[in-house]
Amino acid sequence: MTNTRLNITEMLHLHAWFTALAPEHQALVAKAAVMEHFASGALVAQRGAPSHFWIGVHNGLIKLAVYSLDGRGCTFSGVPAGGWVGEGSVIKRELRKYDVIAVRDSAILLIPEQTFHTLLAESLPFTGFVIRQLNERMGEFIASLQNTRLLSTDAQVAQAIAQLFHPVLYPRTMAVLAFSQEEIGLLTGLSRQRVNQALKQLASLNLVTTSYQSIQVVDLDGLRRFGLAQL
Repeated sequence: MTNTRLNITEMLHLHAWFTALAPEHQALVAKAAVMEHFASGALVAQRGAPSHFWIGVHNGLIKLAVYSLDGRGCTFSGVPAGGWVGEGSVIKRELRKYDVIAVRDSAILLIPEQTFHTLLAESLPFTGFVIRQLNERMGEFIASLQNTRLLSTDAQVAQAIAQLFHPVLYPRTMAVLAFSQEEIGLLTGLSRQRVNQALKQLASLNLVTTSYQSIQVVDLDGLRRFGLAQL
């Protein structure tokens, strides 16, 4: 148990919001936090279930999505290592508004709601972080809705990749993404074949390069601009 606690503390130190906390609040979080492993395709949190935890990705990749009874789906966002989600539902103590699904095998940090609310009430650095997080998440969701409804398929793929480089929400994303075309498809709702076509187009414009199970972003600014002239 001691080794597990030490490992969780080491994991938490990789996240800027944790290192900004006062020592007593760091100790509170380290004692309460839980780390769980989820296989690809597993539900990390279910739509309609109580929001008992704030969810962080230590490693791996998850997505936020909703599905209709007839199987149609809508993906709001992919969340890579370093990202945290679900603070809105925890703050309001409401049921989850979307499914949180592991796109690949993932190690997930879970902060209990009571610990979260204690930090919110007592820690100014944490409160500031959560306010910024909520603001950036709202902007991300608006952009995602815009992209899905108004952009071409190639541009949707470009924006889905660029979104993973959000400097506030996902500060640990590296230039080389160890993502398969199938995983990009799961984030965009597109087939692997259509993602492959889009990546070839982006590569022809020197925005990305691709190799087996990885995508390297060559021109992040160009990728972020791609397709937005359609708006």
